[in-house]
Amino acid sequence: MFKDPRVWTAVVAAGIAAWLIGPYVLPARPPVVAEETIPEIRYVCRESGEVFTQRMTGDVLNHPKTGKPTLVPAVYDKKTKAWKPGPRLEIMHKRGLIQPAS
Repeated sequence: MFKDPRVWTAVVAAGIAAWLIGPYVLPARPPVVAEETIPEIRYVCRESGEVFTQRMTGDVLNHPKTGKPTLVPAVYDKKTKAWKPGPRLEIMHKRGLIQPAS
């Protein structure tokens, strides 16, 4: 069976097809990003109202003290002069609400 050249031709053809089609079928890896290039934004705890400055890594982060996922991106309310829980990061990007913490 393995001496038949048709078997090896089929194996090589399948390998080339997988190599050509694979990038379109399999998801691409996200690019490697240096830690320093990720902006720091304000997060507010939904339970206690505490404000934290963290790297922007996701919509919900774990609280540093309790470990519960209660930190959400924050927006500054000029009327009350306080940080309030904001919408999801995608919406904040579209509305231009994300400002690096300084």
